[in-house]
Amino acid sequence: MAKRNQLKVRKVGNSLGAIIPKNWEVSEGDILHYEVSQNKIIIDRYESDLEHDRRVIDEGFKDFEKGLIVDNERLKKEFGKYGWK
Repeated sequence: MAKRNQLKVRKVGNSLGAIIPKNWEVSEGDILHYEVSQNKIIIDRYESDLEHDRRVIDEGFKDFEKGLIVDNERLKKEFGKYGWK
């Protein structure tokens, strides 16, 4: 049987909270989606992951729009002496 991990629920002001383990790769400010069903709580990062991916892609397009891209021919010219082919 797989090991079941635990989260301890604590009082935080007038609410309850739990400490999220680092290996869940959740960042401060992330919004986690959840559902409660048959005494189970399911936490979902999918929407947060999508939003992160959108930000990374948008940042990449900023470089493209500014012409900050390098094609293979330029790489060969600049780095050919180091073995780039």
